[in-house]
Amino acid sequence: MVEHSKSATDNRQEPRTAMTGQVTIAFDAGAIVGPGQNISAQGVFFVAAGSIPVRVSVDGDGTSVPGELVRVESMGDGKVGIAVRFREPNPAWLG
Repeated sequence: MVEHSKSATDNRQEPRTAMTGQVTIAFDAGAIVGPGQNISAQGVFFVAAGSIPVRVSVDGDGTSVPGELVRVESMGDGKVGIAVRFREPNPAWLG
């Protein structure tokens, strides 16, 4: 599941480790409400107050940890990249 390969140019707060396992997030948020910023025929952009809580599991190992959704970005070809910040990390997932 975990491959230890880190970029020398990565300036993030915590080191990143490559992984190949499946990740699942379950949304605890229910409805997300916030003030609209702009709208068009293609969609709407709004700001949500506070965090968007989720639960994360990796490779169906039977455990999950709480986290919060911090970023969603288009990766092209109908795919999205999703970033979640752990509230309580699972050290076993880091190898």
